[in-house]
Amino acid sequence: MVGSRIDSAGGSIAFEAGVRGNAAVFNGASGIRLPNGLISSNNYTVSLWLKPAQLTALTTTFFGARTLDSWISLLPKGHDFVGGASMLWSGTAWYDAGLGMNIPVGRWSHLAFTVRNGAVNVYVDGTKRFSGGNFPNVFTTTNSVFALGVNWWDTPYKGSMDELRIYGTALSDAEVTALAR
Repeated sequence: MVGSRIDSAGGSIAFEAGVRGNAAVFNGASGIRLPNGLISSNNYTVSLWLKPAQLTALTTTFFGARTLDSWISLLPKGHDFVGGASMLWSGTAWYDAGLGMNIPVGRWSHLAFTVRNGAVNVYVDGTKRFSGGNFPNVFTTTNSVFALGVNWWDTPYKGSMDELRIYGTALSDAEVTALAR
């Protein structure tokens, strides 16, 4: 566990009934630091269930970074350039994968994104909400950092998460749909 930033000490996570078993409850002041190097290629899938307690602009749920300037972030509420919609974001080779909607507060939603050599798809509840090309190849080393609910800059996530899964390949539409059931 970490405090309100990916590199700060402290923090506490509670648990509640989740989609399957127990889910982690993030209090808006803590996150979870994941092992370095979880993704080290340009071919991967991230899947998780989210139940936000609130929507705060730029608050990350899943965050991964090679450096302070090369990162990805899955946001329940994005910035004004996507109308505040949920989004997959990357910087500073800026990439805005806006979903055209926000996941609901207080209810479970399944989110997933696949990356295959720059082709990116983002799904909500098994439905593809974004598809694009030229997504940045961020994870070119085996020492990238990863966290849930926090990054180096933004307000920490407040809400629940369950069933985080990371795959070393881009899953198909049908495989993502199956995860959302």
